[in-house]
Amino acid sequence: MADPVLHIKDAYFFEVPKFAFPRNFEKPSQFPSVWLKLDPTVQKAEAMELAKHVTPDSMSADEAVHAWENWSPENHHAPYDVYLEEVHGTTIDSELRQSTQDQILSRTEWLDGEVAQIWSEQGLLQKYNHHLSGKIIIPQHFGELRNLHEAESGFCISKFMIVELVIVSILVVVFNRFGKSIANGQPAKGKLANLLESFLLFVRDEIARPSIGSDADFHHGHDDHAEDGHHEHNHGHGHDDDAPETFHLADKVTPILWSLFFFIVTCNLFGLIPFMGSPTGVFAVTIGLAVITFLTSLISGSFMHGVFGFWLAQLPSMELSFAISILIKPMLWVIEVMGLFIKHGVLAIRLLANMVAGHLVLLSIMGMAVALAEVGGALFWGVAPVAVIGATIIGMLELFVAFLQAYVFTLLSALFIGAAMHHH
Repeated sequence: MADPVLHIKDAYFFEVPKFAFPRNFEKPSQFPSVWLKLDPTVQKAEAMELAKHVTPDSMSADEAVHAWENWSPENHHAPYDVYLEEVHGTTIDSELRQSTQDQILSRTEWLDGEVAQIWSEQGLLQKYNHHLSGKIIIPQHFGELRNLHEAESGFCISKFMIVELVIVSILVVVFNRFGKSIANGQPAKGKLANLLESFLLFVRDEIARPSIGSDADFHHGHDDHAEDGHHEHNHGHGHDDDAPETFHLADKVTPILWSLFFFIVTCNLFGLIPFMGSPTGVFAVTIGLAVITFLTSLISGSFMHGVFGFWLAQLPSMELSFAISILIKPMLWVIEVMGLFIKHGVLAIRLLANMVAGHLVLLSIMGMAVALAEVGGALFWGVAPVAVIGATIIGMLELFVAFLQAYVFTLLSALFIGAAMHHH
């Protein structure tokens, strides 16, 4: 019904154990419309109606439907409009497709008569009920679904959208309470407050400030260091080596890094909760986080150097002759600008790959026990304990990776932002 690759992506339903949310529909008209659209009988009726309006060149309506029937089983039972678009490059008007689907799905007598008879002969009623058991489909009031993993049109609300809203709500409530508890300079009190303070100080002191630098670095650059590696401060009255360093610029960016760190950590931890899943295992989420880092780098760099100065600052300083500069500098500038975009793209892919890899390893280990459960015998009892122990170990590793990947993403973000704020 849908490309198997989609099953590692976002979905438009929450899945719980089948016994917790059983489905016992007695006739086709009771099934959700998104599921009915995937049934071969309904799809054929839709194809016959659409073929009356749109067919490939030199094909009759019957020939077009027959060609689609031969093509569809090998392409995950894609509907007629997908066949036309992928094979013939012909696009069906979305309003025509939607009105045709609505018209077919409104034929209650046909669904509970002819379609019900076909389902009864093929045993599809029980099969469909089994597949839908445990699936809590998210109501879509602003869009239409093609299947349980793909949107058809409009704005469709997915599982991870809801999970992310829950995560943001939790973070807002927790940190609002934490902020009130330390208002007016009051010390953090309580286990949770002290835990949050430890993480906040770690991100500020070990990630943001070292990566972006002190205010002195923006005045004289990173090259003006004493032989022992410390900054030499000169305020016009001789050297003042004991003067404290200030981090006003780094601290201005720190709230963004705090938000990234805690959002990623919480998303990763949600992936350890059964039947929830981790939003950071979806490319749309990780690319969104990378875009936040890129925009922060762009805005911070533009404030420091000006809009044009930021882009000119991408070119490293080089002492070259005029003739060589004309040839070399434009090429280097293009390479540096491309690298600016590429490294933020890699930032998104890196987080995604690490999170998905852990889930796939855990799934493969558990899958061994599930696959051998049908076989039974001594082989199953030999593999099952190994699978349980392996899954437990990988689960503990994923708990560590949940924090590690949040740290790495935040660290790289801080480095990219700091690089944008300094001269190349």
